[in-house]
Amino acid sequence: MENSQWKWVYISLIAAVLFVILIFVGSGMDGMSGGYAVSFISFFLLLSSFAVALLFFTRARAMDDILGGKNLLAHWVYPEDETRKSAEREYVSYMENNRALLYVVGGFLVIAMILMIIFGGEAGVATAGMLFVVLIIVAIVSVVAPKLERNRALKAPRDAYISDTGIIYEGGIYPFRSFLMRMDGVSYEKETAKHPPVLFFSFIQLVGLYILRPFEISIPVPPGEEEKARRIANRMSGVVEEEETPDSPVGVCTACGVAVKPGDQYCEACGAKATSDPKPGSPGTCPVCGNTLKPGTKFCGSCGYKQQ
Repeated sequence: MENSQWKWVYISLIAAVLFVILIFVGSGMDGMSGGYAVSFISFFLLLSSFAVALLFFTRARAMDDILGGKNLLAHWVYPEDETRKSAEREYVSYMENNRALLYVVGGFLVIAMILMIIFGGEAGVATAGMLFVVLIIVAIVSVVAPKLERNRALKAPRDAYISDTGIIYEGGIYPFRSFLMRMDGVSYEKETAKHPPVLFFSFIQLVGLYILRPFEISIPVPPGEEEKARRIANRMSGVVEEEETPDSPVGVCTACGVAVKPGDQYCEACGAKATSDPKPGSPGTCPVCGNTLKPGTKFCGSCGYKQQ
């Protein structure tokens, strides 16, 4: 898979150089004739270009590490039909979210237009007309954007990479911690009637000075990989799974000296009854649990065995 993030790093840096040139051009112009405006706007765009370059630089580095196999946890390749189903599910979800957002934004715009028409006079009518144009543009974008995203997903690589530092899905890179973005949580959802088993990665992105935009990337889990996906979600969520440990022995067989497990009434090695008193152990050592005994003690402080 090609790491296209580096291309955007170079484009951003080239744009930054052009804006530096424009700053010098603006400084050579008469300030009141537009020189100040050219320099100010160019300086603002210069800072924006550096910010974009830094964003894509962190994404490009993360993508190189993941594709190179660094801390890779899973690499899943999907068949074409599964990719199409996933793209359609994402498209439906995207459309529903956009529709809900359009209702909210459209409602505010309609209220604003009504108020402008009622109280704004001729200027208010003109303003209402501009708001109506904005509403039309927002409605068009809310319909067109999901379709463009679906087409992109259908043409993207049909695989997913999951590592400790980020994920790559459908050709897109999502670092867990980068400039202006961080991962907020991971969850595993079992198969339902609507979708197969899915790993949900929640992110928070800074899109303004104080504006945080949450979004979610859902990665389908291939058949047979459910347990691995569950363990990945637990690991990244900080859930410590209990390891199965064999029962610790609490005694020794009186006949052969093999350890006896809790609940066993007979020795697994020789078949002798395990409930009989054990033979004395070495001086200063409990014959049942092996605990070190202090001189003169009559009972073991660990298991309570009475010394002979």
